[in-house]
Amino acid sequence: MLNVSAADVVVDPYPHVVSDSMLDPAMFARLKAEYPDAGLFAENAADTGGKGSRAGKETGFDIYRGDTTYDRLIAGSPAWAEFDAWINSQAFVDKYQELFGPHARDIGISVDIAKSTYDRSYIEPRDVLTATETLGEKIAGAAHSLTRPLRMGQPTDLFSRLDITRSLGGYAKPPHCDRPNRLCSLIIYFTDADEVGLEGGDLLVFKAKKPGPIEKAPRHPRPDEVDIVAQLRPKANRGVFFPCCNTSYHGVTAVTSKGVPRDFLYINISGRSASLW
Repeated sequence: MLNVSAADVVVDPYPHVVSDSMLDPAMFARLKAEYPDAGLFAENAADTGGKGSRAGKETGFDIYRGDTTYDRLIAGSPAWAEFDAWINSQAFVDKYQELFGPHARDIGISVDIAKSTYDRSYIEPRDVLTATETLGEKIAGAAHSLTRPLRMGQPTDLFSRLDITRSLGGYAKPPHCDRPNRLCSLIIYFTDADEVGLEGGDLLVFKAKKPGPIEKAPRHPRPDEVDIVAQLRPKANRGVFFPCCNTSYHGVTAVTSKGVPRDFLYINISGRSASLW
């Protein structure tokens, strides 16, 4: 399903793969032909109220696995059903292991992925996707830090997310790494920024200016604490795949054009544990 191998992994500033043909071209063409239109995104926003939206209030739309609109898309599109079946399967975990398993120790993964079990039935609810860390998450994070040595190498329960997103004017992301229960993130663009006249919306890859123990690195560094090491324009079938860790810093430059969609998928493997790192 993915046109990448372990030979494509770049280890600096953290393990990642960039490909201009991330998906099999035939599969990508089928998915793009049935990518949700503006009406479907708007309908989903009305159904969910935009709760837990990664695109942000008034700066875009998203459709998550578990949404009624997502279920209708999968039911009506063989291409999206096939893609959903692969992303939400052990095969996706196996691909992660092929690419990034050898780097687990270097990036501070605290669980044993090889012995973990995959549960397709679990769907992460929108309610947990808060814009800022909740008190419960802070407590869970503190508990994780204290008990991490005791749980090193233990398995966990894994599941996947497949988020279909359309970001618009005003969308931006500062330097950050993803939620601590994320094992990896895969971003695939369906928009060619230059062809549609998209202004902004480039993916930035950052590196911490001051190296230190990875377990003590801040998840949300200040802009003056990181350097930009790569800037990637959205391009159809361009993908970026990386394991999540405390220093997998990335962000998005502000979209300044109005009414020009920036279509992409945000996909990850996650764990039911509070943190995997």
